[in-house]
Amino acid sequence: MAVVFGRPRQLAVAVIFSFIIFAIFQFSYTDDFSLTGHLSDSIQIVDACSPDALEAINNARPTLDPAIPNIVHQLWKTTDIREYSPTITASRESWRAMLEPFNYTVKLWTDDDVLELIKADYDWLLSTYEGYPHDIQRADIARLLIVHSEGGIYSDLDVNPKSAQHIQCLQRLSLQAIFSPTAGTLGLSNHFFMAMPGSPFLQWALYEAKRRSSRLVSRGIILPYLQVFWSTGPIMVTAAFRQYAWLYNTPRLDIGLLDNGFGGLVIMLG
Repeated sequence: MAVVFGRPRQLAVAVIFSFIIFAIFQFSYTDDFSLTGHLSDSIQIVDACSPDALEAINNARPTLDPAIPNIVHQLWKTTDIREYSPTITASRESWRAMLEPFNYTVKLWTDDDVLELIKADYDWLLSTYEGYPHDIQRADIARLLIVHSEGGIYSDLDVNPKSAQHIQCLQRLSLQAIFSPTAGTLGLSNHFFMAMPGSPFLQWALYEAKRRSSRLVSRGIILPYLQVFWSTGPIMVTAAFRQYAWLYNTPRLDIGLLDNGFGGLVIMLG
């Protein structure tokens, strides 16, 4: 009788052990040149707006045009963002209400708009873009190339602005790009970021995404969300930054990463 009950137990242990090995194998990709340490030594950590910058914004000095344009980009499949979520109200109207009085444009890009942009200016990315198995991968790439093309601010539809003043301050820091953080200062997130038009780093990240697309199958990544994170999401963006900094062999103080505390003064989720 003990043998009868022992076999299922042995099978259960074997299954659990196999799952653990599989999980370790899959999660090993999160250490792919990305989560190898804090970024604070190689990137500009943005933890406050200087009093001078805030004063300049309050005084609306005309000579201080932002290096990052006054445009907010958002993405959805169609122009009907009511389909976005049954529980979360898309943030488009909150961006418009807060920033349009300061001469900002809030622009919604559809799938057709993105495809038109790629065909016109990024045809080398077309086959990669169309070949992704997941819509979120196309959305990840779309946000990078849109901001690379036009400059400005990218915001997911579940990200709301908290302070127009702090957003304006970030635009005037003379940084080519600023990202929100993930896991403290371990990585760059892509749910909210901003950049100058033609940002060299965003160009590098797009090249890295294309390079990874050709290796996705051979890497053996099975879990869908890890496929996305590794190929186009935060793991890819963070790895691209580390490569970019390594290439120039110097801290990239022209790229900013929001400190968690300060980031909470700029935006909020949901």
